[in-house]
Amino acid sequence: MWNPRRAAGLAAFVVLLLVAAVFAMTALRVSFSGTEAEMAAARSAADAAGVPMESWKTLVVVASGSVGAPVEKVWEVFSRIEEWPRWSTPLHVGARWAGEPGFRVAGGFEQVLALGFPVGTIRSEEFVTRLTPGREVMWCKSEGGIVSCHVWRFTPVTPQRTFVVDAEVFHGAPAGLLAPLVQSRWSRLFQQSVSGLARAVEAVPAAVAPPEPAPGT
Repeated sequence: MWNPRRAAGLAAFVVLLLVAAVFAMTALRVSFSGTEAEMAAARSAADAAGVPMESWKTLVVVASGSVGAPVEKVWEVFSRIEEWPRWSTPLHVGARWAGEPGFRVAGGFEQVLALGFPVGTIRSEEFVTRLTPGREVMWCKSEGGIVSCHVWRFTPVTPQRTFVVDAEVFHGAPAGLLAPLVQSRWSRLFQQSVSGLARAVEAVPAAVAPPEPAPGT
């Protein structure tokens, strides 16, 4: 038999569950703020992944820095991915090309990442989805209920200085649940990678121009 009081109580309980779910998702959401260049890179990665930035399921990790070298030199050092563990430490444990060396659209590489608790060390296969040689490289994938896109951007500020942005966007319920635990630490790892790249590039001696021939020779 229909019991109006019981039905009303059930409806109130359902409403309370919905309100609690909304508050839980709001509490889980980790806010992201960055410089204009960092926001632009993160937004580009989110658009490429086809995911919203403003969602409790979205985790954004970003870092940036200035390198005292021409953009061509920065790109050259960055493109030697076997050397990533030397300067992208402690994040990268290993990296190697899956086929012919060099970034190219649909070209693949493998990286081993030490992400810490609760993810640990993982081996990840990546395929380039967007490339502007010397300026930007991006790789995206969907795996384990998470869609992600990672982008590195290199912008010449002057002929002898380059601004670098390293950003990744993850989207999915697992990413949203992990965000409060990992965003701060992963952001520090990304920043250490950018800073390590700057040191590696700046340690490479500048090319010495050949002497001009003497007059009359």
